[in-house]
Amino acid sequence: MRIRLIAAALCLTGGMASAQGSAPSVPLARGLTLVQTLRDEGADRESVVSLADASPTGVRYVWTFLEVSARGDTTRGRYERLVRQADLDTAPRWHQVYDRGQPPEHPGYTAFTISRAVFDQIGSAGSAPFSLLGFAESTVPQLAALGLAGGPALVRWRGTLTRVGSGTVPFPLLLDGKRVAVPALHLEGKFTARGESWAPHLWVLAQRDHPLILKLEDSRRVFQTVRADLGTAVADGARSLEGTLARSCRVEVPGIYFESASAVLNPASDETLIALARMLERHPDWTVTIEGHTDSIGTSAANAALSERRAAAVRARLTSQRIAPARLRAVGYGQTRPRESNSTIEGRARNRRVELLRPCGGSR
Repeated sequence: MRIRLIAAALCLTGGMASAQGSAPSVPLARGLTLVQTLRDEGADRESVVSLADASPTGVRYVWTFLEVSARGDTTRGRYERLVRQADLDTAPRWHQVYDRGQPPEHPGYTAFTISRAVFDQIGSAGSAPFSLLGFAESTVPQLAALGLAGGPALVRWRGTLTRVGSGTVPFPLLLDGKRVAVPALHLEGKFTARGESWAPHLWVLAQRDHPLILKLEDSRRVFQTVRADLGTAVADGARSLEGTLARSCRVEVPGIYFESASAVLNPASDETLIALARMLERHPDWTVTIEGHTDSIGTSAANAALSERRAAAVRARLTSQRIAPARLRAVGYGQTRPRESNSTIEGRARNRRVELLRPCGGSR
């Protein structure tokens, strides 16, 4: 069966490079991991995209996903997308869909960004011709979780992107687990295809060297980049987590990703879990409680059970790295300890998290 997948990389980068100032940046570099959420039909569905390689010739993205059938069967998928430097520089089109059986490269298209040429034209003229390859709006309701679809035809949406307002707007993002506001361009699209009209709003990172698509919103759904973990978060960041856990006895751990609505660890978590195991090896006297937390979507009982399974999955992975089981305890708190409001997509994403606690103080 042919499966198409909406590219989970809506990190819209639009804005003048000078508008960044000292604002946080999201480098187009190997090791960057993006978490995107599709809000549709009352549910948040997450997917994880990793930047597997970046060189002067282009970039390679890898998206892994878990598909769960109605019978409970699971299927893992792994998709790659290669974008050449020439297309990062000049392509006026965005290929929004993953397509099994197709080559990873689609010349003339970007995958997770707009091109620098489009970025520059919006900055100078306020608008730019733009097109994207995606699904017809009439078929969008047929899409299942994570944009999986078996049959809808692709269409070429043609039109323009126009800047809303004259400056940048702050956009909420979890960067290495910390809440920041990155500068973004708010854009309005006006597109037509096969007699249909579509007018989504997009937010693009105002960073010329990486104009990442941060959000796409229309009357039916919101597709948003909620998290960006840099490659340094695993190496240097692990040392930072170690210091925080030593001083404060509690730390929130970025870089651990689960498949949507499940306790299955995404492969993008592997390096972080290895780094945590090495940290615990350096401190053989530490015992650690692994806490799982969820957002408030679903029932309290279901969220409590999910958070317990997720904490247990982390514990199992660490014990497989030769950490003694007696040193690790797994508990789940479900939706009872939110960090942010569950009324927003980004708030719910922050509340879906893993924390570590060691018994050395009065931390909650």
